[in-house]
Amino acid sequence: MPSKRHRIDLQPWQDPKAKPYIHLDRVSKEFNGTPAIDDVSLSIFQGEFFSLLGPSGCGKTTLLRMLAGFEKPSKGKIYIDGVDMTRRPAYDRPVNMMFQSYALFPHMTVEQNIAFGLKQERISKAEIQDRVKEVLKLVQMEKYNSRKPHQLSGGQRQRVALARSLVKRPKLLLLDEPLAALDKRLREQTQFELVTIQEKVGITFIMVTHDQEEAMTMSTRLGVMDHGRLRQIGTPNEVYEYPNSEYVADFIGSINKFEGLVTEVDGNHILVDSEEAGSTLYVRHSAEAPVGSHVKVAIRPEKMMIDHAPPDQKRNVTKGIVRDIGYLGDVSIYHVKLKSGKIVLATQPNLVRLAERPVTWDDKVFLFWRAENSIVLTA
Repeated sequence: MPSKRHRIDLQPWQDPKAKPYIHLDRVSKEFNGTPAIDDVSLSIFQGEFFSLLGPSGCGKTTLLRMLAGFEKPSKGKIYIDGVDMTRRPAYDRPVNMMFQSYALFPHMTVEQNIAFGLKQERISKAEIQDRVKEVLKLVQMEKYNSRKPHQLSGGQRQRVALARSLVKRPKLLLLDEPLAALDKRLREQTQFELVTIQEKVGITFIMVTHDQEEAMTMSTRLGVMDHGRLRQIGTPNEVYEYPNSEYVADFIGSINKFEGLVTEVDGNHILVDSEEAGSTLYVRHSAEAPVGSHVKVAIRPEKMMIDHAPPDQKRNVTKGIVRDIGYLGDVSIYHVKLKSGKIVLATQPNLVRLAERPVTWDDKVFLFWRAENSIVLTA
């Protein structure tokens, strides 16, 4: 009897046969001899919500402006849907850009702001009305079509700016810190609305942000930038759980790191002796590191378990004294000082009320974690 074959559906970036929709080929950009973008190659696929994430000055906005046509690369090529756009001006690209300031015309109504770009293209009045009505419905702003920007909230102005960008039906929409002007609660709500709209229209979105939570929540994939280079590209889960360098591990979320010496390497694990942790660290499915090399073992705070009693396991255990507790409502962050002087963070969900919490300030505790929840950082 023939065996059953299970079909695995690959994402476009996993399929070597898939053709990228946006492709940057060894792109560099210099300003007065100083590199802002340094030899960046990147492929983005149709329908993706891709985020460029990094601190101020890392080059992410410069990269976005080159895609828009506001800046020209010093070296390299930019392709959109297979067409070389490197030297094409901004007005001749199938691209629209939504600015951080929203840049709405204050003297125009919502409807007039959205229709402005279509009127410039001399599209018929009937089609303009249909398309404006369509995007107003999409962003749930039909009731506000006659208002002016000063009569709208920050979230409403953001929706108008998005509608104005979408109404021209670009192949690519670029978003420069689109939620930065919103308060925390509205920003969290708008993140999901923006993703829903992107899925409905099917347009490729590329967003620039320095907000890790925003990029993790909204993106199909993200690229972490540093000094004009892309340090890692992957899904939010890949970048968070398997950072390829200490820089990425530090930039995405909180992380604990223990220095140590590799004492054993097997096919699926590495042993590291760590004076900082005061124990042997056992890491499964880790990066390659030869015996005798100095490495750092990294564990996310939420992967740490904390208890008064010693665990059954002998490896991946350390102990210390609780020096501080950060109460965030849904979780608490324990700051534990080890014998080596190192401060380790452990995040625990608040399943009971604060007064009933078993671990508190100045308690002697054990911290421990599973072998598959740590990684070795070699770069």
